[in-house]
Amino acid sequence: MYALKEDKKRKFYLALRVSLPVIILTALLVFVIFSEHKSFWYNLFILLGGIFVSVYYIFFLIFAELREKVIDETTSTFNRKYLSTFLRRYLKPNKSVLVLISLDNIKEINERYGIENGDKILKDLALLIDHFFSNYFGQVPIGRLQAGDFIVVVESDEERVKEVLEEFMKEYDNSFIRNIEIKLFASYLKVPSSIDNLQSLFDQLYEEIYYCKGKCKSKAKQSRLYQKRKENSKEFERQIAQSIQEHRLSLLFQPTLNLHTRRFDTAEILVKLLDEEGNLIHPSQFIPVVNRLGLENAFDLALTQELLRQIKQEKLPLWVIYSLNLSPYSVRNRRFTQNFFDLFDSVELSPAHVAIELFEMGIYKDISYYKKVLESYKEQGFHIAFDNFGSCNASVEYIKSIEVDFIHFDKFFTKHLDNPRYKALLTHWIELFKDLGIKSVVKFIDKEEMVARIQKMGVDYIQGYAVAKPLDAKSFKSFVGE
Repeated sequence: MYALKEDKKRKFYLALRVSLPVIILTALLVFVIFSEHKSFWYNLFILLGGIFVSVYYIFFLIFAELREKVIDETTSTFNRKYLSTFLRRYLKPNKSVLVLISLDNIKEINERYGIENGDKILKDLALLIDHFFSNYFGQVPIGRLQAGDFIVVVESDEERVKEVLEEFMKEYDNSFIRNIEIKLFASYLKVPSSIDNLQSLFDQLYEEIYYCKGKCKSKAKQSRLYQKRKENSKEFERQIAQSIQEHRLSLLFQPTLNLHTRRFDTAEILVKLLDEEGNLIHPSQFIPVVNRLGLENAFDLALTQELLRQIKQEKLPLWVIYSLNLSPYSVRNRRFTQNFFDLFDSVELSPAHVAIELFEMGIYKDISYYKKVLESYKEQGFHIAFDNFGSCNASVEYIKSIEVDFIHFDKFFTKHLDNPRYKALLTHWIELFKDLGIKSVVKFIDKEEMVARIQKMGVDYIQGYAVAKPLDAKSFKSFVGE
């Protein structure tokens, strides 16, 4: 592997650095002792002093080498620290392509089969990556960024890298190493002409994997503005932070139809940010940045303040429940909770007019604490909703012990309504929630013929373009008034 060769080269240079000065110093000591006719004690002092300096020098270099370790002991790839050093030296703008390959189920492997077996899987995966990519591009540097995430540095055409990566994923995703199944995610990024910092490149790679799901690249081709932001990530981050700080938010109200009363008595809040020039920034672009910069609390408070401002300023109807999506990390933060409650006290608006939508991929382990937190919100009068229910997230587990008012079903139920399995699951979930006293909401109803079919299942609310399009505050007020 490339990293092992680099490590051997560094150790060879270390041996030269250690031996040459010692040899020269020894030669000088011998010359001084034999050329000058000094006393025995003087010669002994010079000799011992030289030996002490040599030993100290050797130990200094050895410990310096230990501090500058190159190899990750588990996988024999570059460790994270040296990977950063290597990339700063050798990355070529507009020529190098970074590839991120992530073993997504490493946590499950460690928990089920033990950490020792997990380490063996990581080492074998590193060897697979090295062998596969070396066949196409010659020896490639590979570094372990964290956990099961590897960075591969390739100097080639971006399209060629894409083809090879797709072939790699087709070959090894959902395959087995040592009879253990592996699940892989991957993304790639051509190094731009100007590099703000390495972390911004890594963040873009992670964004492609865990948020964009590979769709950001197609968006980048369609939008020059989006591509510009991707290339200047530091400036984009600054704009996001400033937009939140200055409350530059654009809100739309998505009317939701109550199928029992035939009234639009709830509305979901759709939010976008505005940059300095007034251009809209879509959630798919700014939410990963908000999360990365730890701005969830600030963003959620800004969103709430803007909603309350528009309700008051536009005198929006208070018989409507306004549903907004907040980060569970914000909701579980005690300081945020107090600030959130204070906002409603300051405008003298009843929390009963607001529903808090929550969506979380992974399960928060202390569910009992989470339950107490949400109970405190309900005591204030807020409604609680779980969003994207039925997809691969935590809401199915939470519903066992946490009482909520609304369930928003995931869009895949709507998209696969003709699939008997999806239809059966949706029908029985709706019946179950009716027994539990929870109102069900089906979204993304974009065809009129779907309305009758969904209504027959007994759902409480529907939302989508076939019912009503998202509206600004003034248009929404007029719409629900009609």
